[in-house]
Amino acid sequence: MEKFKELIHKENPQTNSVSNKNTQPKSSRGFWGNMVKVAIVSAVAGGLFGLLLNSKPFKQANLSPEEAGFFGDTAIGRGQFLELNRPVNILVMGMSVLPTDTKNASEDTKDLGYLPQVNSFDGLSDVMLLIRFDPRSNKINILSIPRDTRTEIEGYGLRKINSANRLGGAYLSAKSVSHLLGDIDIHGFVRINVLGVGKLIDALGGVTVNVPKDLKYQDDSQHLYINLKAGEQHLDGDKALQLLRFRNDGRGDIGRIERQQLVMQALIEQALNPGTLARSPVIIGTIKDNIDTNLNLDSLLTLVNFGVQTNRSDIQMLTLPGRVSNGREFVASYWLPNEEEIDATIAPYFEDY
Repeated sequence: MEKFKELIHKENPQTNSVSNKNTQPKSSRGFWGNMVKVAIVSAVAGGLFGLLLNSKPFKQANLSPEEAGFFGDTAIGRGQFLELNRPVNILVMGMSVLPTDTKNASEDTKDLGYLPQVNSFDGLSDVMLLIRFDPRSNKINILSIPRDTRTEIEGYGLRKINSANRLGGAYLSAKSVSHLLGDIDIHGFVRINVLGVGKLIDALGGVTVNVPKDLKYQDDSQHLYINLKAGEQHLDGDKALQLLRFRNDGRGDIGRIERQQLVMQALIEQALNPGTLARSPVIIGTIKDNIDTNLNLDSLLTLVNFGVQTNRSDIQMLTLPGRVSNGREFVASYWLPNEEEIDATIAPYFEDY
């Protein structure tokens, strides 16, 4: 427990500039800043320690030795402070899973007359983000990968990249993303299903976003009803999911990614403020059954701490270069990646150097 109570990072030099309007002595600022961190991290660590004692904190995928070997060493903390000791690439996937996607769906879902979202990780990855945490540059890079990206999936040929999870789980998804970006290393994964995303946003107290335009859509087969008005507003989990899941604007993956990035930016602002961090144990307890990862709690806490120390201006959002296919090229609609642009402008953000 004492180890957890000391989880405080060094000050990020890029966040230490002093405004002329701030006359508080530097030593006082440093003292109180560190005291706040002690209080917050102690509360978080204590709660997480209790969570560890009482239950398994997250679902853990059963990886074969070969699959685990692909991700390599997932221990990324250094010393008693669990400071991030090297750059890491983490694949984050938002899962949209219907009863038809999984063999383990409850019998109750068959009598509903529609297809509900189920608490599983077997289906298509509706959202794919590759996140680079880099302690050398003190930056975080977030790459949005369109779910309809046409790419090679080992053993299955050219497919939409979101099908890799259904075909071979998180391992095959990570391997496909790695290949797409020039065989870069991917060190871990986190999968969260739609049910968990809604719970997460509610546990954070909602998110404030500027909805770009009126959004209205109805799909009775999934009980999916979207009705949002344009403008800045505070969204609860259900409303935020409506924004994330809307796809009927004629812009395909690009429109969806823009909306995903709106929600992602709002989540970052909400998740990394001190008040939210102090409630992390409660938040994790709320969503833990909806998360699957190969990272242990120490590694996850290390990434959270690094995120807290990173300037918002040093968090960069990127989108995989490419274009939408036209009707003459394929029967299905694809996002066709531009390999030259990927090699020149995207892969360097995620490579070790």
